[in-house]
Amino acid sequence: MTATQEQKKRPEQSKARERNGAQIGQGRATPYLFSFPAIFAVSAVLAFPVLYGIWQSLYRAPELGLPEEFVGGLNYSDMFGDPDFWSALYRTGFFVGGCLVVGTALGLLFSFALYRSIGRLRWMRAATLAPYLISNVAAAVMFRLLFNSDLGLINSVLGTVGIDGPAWLSSTTWAMTVVIFTQVWTDIPLTILLLLGGLMTIDTSYLDAALVDGASAWQRARYLTIPLLAPQLVISTVWLSYSTLTGLGVVLALTGGGPIGSTTTLAMEMYNVAFRALKFNEALAIATFILILNAVLTLGYVRVARRYEIEA
Repeated sequence: MTATQEQKKRPEQSKARERNGAQIGQGRATPYLFSFPAIFAVSAVLAFPVLYGIWQSLYRAPELGLPEEFVGGLNYSDMFGDPDFWSALYRTGFFVGGCLVVGTALGLLFSFALYRSIGRLRWMRAATLAPYLISNVAAAVMFRLLFNSDLGLINSVLGTVGIDGPAWLSSTTWAMTVVIFTQVWTDIPLTILLLLGGLMTIDTSYLDAALVDGASAWQRARYLTIPLLAPQLVISTVWLSYSTLTGLGVVLALTGGGPIGSTTTLAMEMYNVAFRALKFNEALAIATFILILNAVLTLGYVRVARRYEIEA
């Protein structure tokens, strides 16, 4: 058989393999057909409360216990006209941004350290799950004791070196910092596991080649490892963003939105409107805004990550 005849025969063989694969259930649509029942069930369970909440945000009860009246977008117009909403939105942006920066930086640092752990130190990989096993409320109570201005361990340690610690949770300057640190502590285990799993899938031959070419550890991490971790970074970023944007337990148990509203996020504002002002339909309008904001942020993360991955 000549080379020309062999080249002509290869496309025919590949088409035959595709036809045989489709016949035994290996077509392109087969995975989607098998996963459709699960996707449909999960979507139905999730879609009903979301759509019901959006629909209820278009109603309003004149007083608690009275029948609801359809008001259309009045709840949303009142929400956007409320100065407390915009203050909460500003604090939420600072809260989410701080958690993303600190959480991602610490996640990368610890994942690199755990990736290098060998021998008896490998038990530390399992130990990273410890914060994830503690509820957000319990973690907030623990950090509230640690940052107590009079009896807290943090100020006691600072006092031993001659530093007079501030009143952390009573200060409008430091309270949000403590909230961010606590939220990151509760969320970072999943971030570490995602990034550590991504590191374990990277082909070490790439790193070895870069080392032979004379690349430093920082250059290998910046130009090789981190771009290859783009899918895991997207997932961890989406997770951190969702957890902080909708997180209520840490803020509620740690500061309750104070002092003077300096830690009142959108989730905390929704709680205040629903359970303190007893305006449940107006609170659903805030919840719908949080849902839309979270979806927009997620799409933005994915788009930026794809562009970064292509450039890398």
